[in-house]
Amino acid sequence: MMKLINSTPSAFGRKVAIALKEKRIPYEMVFDVPWNDKTIVPQFSPLQQLPILVTDAGENVYDSMYICEWLERRYPSPPLLPSDTDGILAAKRQQILAERLMEVIVLVVFEEQREQPSPSWMTRQRRKFEGGIAELSRLVGNRVPKAGEPITYADIATVAALTWFDFMLKNGLFAQVTEARWRQKYPNLVAYVDALEARPSFRETSPEMFVVDLPAVVA
Repeated sequence: MMKLINSTPSAFGRKVAIALKEKRIPYEMVFDVPWNDKTIVPQFSPLQQLPILVTDAGENVYDSMYICEWLERRYPSPPLLPSDTDGILAAKRQQILAERLMEVIVLVVFEEQREQPSPSWMTRQRRKFEGGIAELSRLVGNRVPKAGEPITYADIATVAALTWFDFMLKNGLFAQVTEARWRQKYPNLVAYVDALEARPSFRETSPEMFVVDLPAVVA
């Protein structure tokens, strides 16, 4: 059985877990904290980042975007991308936007932990959130996915990013970026996200706070 090495709150890992569930691929979740002394991450990825997918053949697949590409190539049914070129490009555009916003979250959280965060740097990141979420709202439009409707990596990445904003704000790790409070400004995104969060694959992968001393074991 495949193993997904992940951290409990990671939107990147959640994205892969949702894809695995949507494709009905059995897997075992293994939680790790990359900066712990006992982390196993360096054994499986030269980038020393999560998530990592360990395949049945013992191949280590890393970087969440590449993992999703790998899954789509190796397990094409059910597809998580449209079949036509225009549809693929549109889905990839939305996916990339959401994933880049995830990366900004990580940088902002670490910047907030500094003794003297850079005001000008933080202002620039806030502009990214404001523009990025506005563009996601535009791309999503009035779409509200119905239960059982086919979805794409764009949907998965968008929900993973926006709900990660919620999670970070709730846990006080994202306090300065009020632009990330998307629910107050974009009712179309609220309807879209809440509809997708009702799917089993999303419900079963909700982010949780770090267990800092969590040991990870992959047999």
